[in-house]
Amino acid sequence: MEEDDHISRLPDAVLGEIVSLLRTKEGGRTQAIASRWCHIWRSAPLNLDLHNRAPSERRIPLAQISGILSSHRGPGRRFSIPRHYFENDAHPAATLDAWLGTPALDGLQELDFHYGSWHTRQGSPARPLPESARRFLSTLRVASFGHCTFPDENGLIFPLLKQLSLMHVKISENSLYALLAGCPLLQSLMLTQSFGCSRIRIVSRTLRSIGVHASWGDTMLDQFTIEDAPFLERFLLLDLWFPKKMVISVVSAPRLKILGQLHIKSPRLEFGTSVFMGSDVVNSTTMLPSMRVLALTQNNFSLDEVIAFMKCFPCLENLYIKMSTAYGQLTKTKVTNAWRQKYPEPYWYP
Repeated sequence: MEEDDHISRLPDAVLGEIVSLLRTKEGGRTQAIASRWCHIWRSAPLNLDLHNRAPSERRIPLAQISGILSSHRGPGRRFSIPRHYFENDAHPAATLDAWLGTPALDGLQELDFHYGSWHTRQGSPARPLPESARRFLSTLRVASFGHCTFPDENGLIFPLLKQLSLMHVKISENSLYALLAGCPLLQSLMLTQSFGCSRIRIVSRTLRSIGVHASWGDTMLDQFTIEDAPFLERFLLLDLWFPKKMVISVVSAPRLKILGQLHIKSPRLEFGTSVFMGSDVVNSTTMLPSMRVLALTQNNFSLDEVIAFMKCFPCLENLYIKMSTAYGQLTKTKVTNAWRQKYPEPYWYP
C-alpha cells in the first residue's frame, strides 16, 4: 500500500520556504516530484546561486537566466553570480542592471556579484554600482559587491544588512565610513583588494568578524585601526603580501578570540604596547587574555617566537603554525632556541 505523502500536505507557503533553501538545480527538480509540487518552484522565494554549481555547469546562457527571472512569480531570496560570469559579455552593466530590476527579485535578501573576471588587472577601471541595486537597500541581509565603484554620497542605508563584502571595490574613506554607519546591524565585514582608502578606522558596536586583504590601485591602504569594537571576535588577515609600511592597530577589542594568519610578510600589528612584525614578536608587554585561536606562518620554526606569542596570549587554546616555502628553500639564517638551551632534555622529558 502506498504510504501517505505527509510533506505534500503542508501549506504552499511552507513548501515554498523549503524549496527556497535548496540549491538552484535541486529546487527546479522538485517540479518532477508530483503535480502538487509543479507550481511551488515558480512561486517560492527564488534562490539563484551559480556558485553552488560545479565549474563546468556555471556557464548558464544569459538568455536562460533572463528566462528564469521573467517566469518566476515569487519573491527573491538570493541572487549570486560568479566572478568570471561577465567576462564575455560586451555590456555587463546593462545586463546586471536589467536582471536586478526584474520583479522576480523583489524583496531580495542576499546579493552577490562581481563585474570582473579572473583576468581582471590591478587598477583596471571599476564600473559604477548598479542603479537597480538601490531598490534592495531595505531588504538585504547579505551583500557582496565586486569590481564596482561606490558613489561619494551618504545615502546608502542598509537597515537589515549583517554581512558585507567589498572585493576590488573603489570607495573613498568618507564613503566607506558613511556606508558602515548606514549598516546598524552589521556583524561581518570583508575588505578584499579594495582601493580608494589610505586609512580605515573601525568604530562599531555590532561587528563580530573582520577580514582584510591587501589593497591595490592608486591609493593603497596604509593604516587600519580597530578603535572600538566591543563585540569583535575574529580578525583575519587574508593575504601573504601586505604593503611593508602598512600598520594595523587594535586599540579596543576586548572579546577578540581568533587572530590570523600572521605571515612573515604581514604588516606591523599593534595591540597596545605589544607589537608584532609578521610572525615575529617585537614587544610583548601587553597580555591579551581573550585570545583563544592564533595562526602563524613562518619560514623557520623558532621555539622562542612561539613562547613569546604564548606570553602575549596566556589563555590560548589552539595554535596553528605553518612552515612556508613560498620563497623557495627555507632560509638558512641561524635560528636560536634559547628556551631549549635554558631547560635541557630532563625538563622536557621528566
